[in-house]
Amino acid sequence: MDTITLSDDWEVFAGVRYDHFDYDLHTNASNGRFGPNPAADYGYSDGLWNGHFGVVFSPWENGNVYASWSTSSNINGGEADAGTNCGYGGLCRDTNGGYDAKPEKSENIELGTKWNLFDNSLLLTTAIFQTTKDDVIEGSTNSYSPTGSLNTGKNRVRGIELGLSGNITPKLSGQMGIAIMNSETLKSYDDANKGKPKANFANRSANVQLKYAFTPKFNFGGNLTYSDGMLGGQPDAGSNSQTTIRTPSYTVFDLFATYQATEQLGVRANIQNLTDRDYYTAIYRGGDIIYIGDARSANVTLTYKF
Repeated sequence: MDTITLSDDWEVFAGVRYDHFDYDLHTNASNGRFGPNPAADYGYSDGLWNGHFGVVFSPWENGNVYASWSTSSNINGGEADAGTNCGYGGLCRDTNGGYDAKPEKSENIELGTKWNLFDNSLLLTTAIFQTTKDDVIEGSTNSYSPTGSLNTGKNRVRGIELGLSGNITPKLSGQMGIAIMNSETLKSYDDANKGKPKANFANRSANVQLKYAFTPKFNFGGNLTYSDGMLGGQPDAGSNSQTTIRTPSYTVFDLFATYQATEQLGVRANIQNLTDRDYYTAIYRGGDIIYIGDARSANVTLTYKF
């Protein structure tokens, strides 16, 4: 990868990456509720080419505009702890027993701008983006099945992100991030999935953190996390049309404090989910299992540098 300065106002950056992998998976014999599965060994190898390219336009002293394009890849069976549970990212075989699928390919296109404000005390970032994932490996209606449909899916996420970080006053600093997104299933082995949003996908989310330096050694602050509601479903498919169960949106507050007693000794205290809010992070595809977020907890961390 490299960055080339074309003039005082223009820069171009680009890079290429190659990965070679050898994949091996051993599954033990089992007799689960979906029938017997004999012990088996699977293995294959492949290479992954990916890259990125972009341009930065910066005729202003405190800001710039940029555009970028990049790709990434995921192999079949990338979630090794899922074994051969195809619908959960485990090794997926087609109906003929083949599993040497093409890698799933993601492409990201982004247009954004960055500005230093108020004498470089605050950094403002804004970007619109589109991420498209193609050659998606899809599971069957039974997520635990070892068979599915190889390289038949395609989905897309479009959105806008806004970020702000830096010093609000000499003692008060903070950072904020907001994302508004839209997801859509473009292709699937099952035409009923086309046009659906992705499962367990929040269209809006936000995070705000403030920190106050009460003294040079003692700092305290808080964090706010917000997530929009989500429809459940299978990870690789669209949201579940068999249930209208949706997680409610939620807002969680955290507190923290730090004290640097000496150059070597520091103490940090955290309280997560201050109000002990019940909130939910995902819904299982059948709608009968839901994942609850962490309850209120507190911890103290002591750090000593030798």
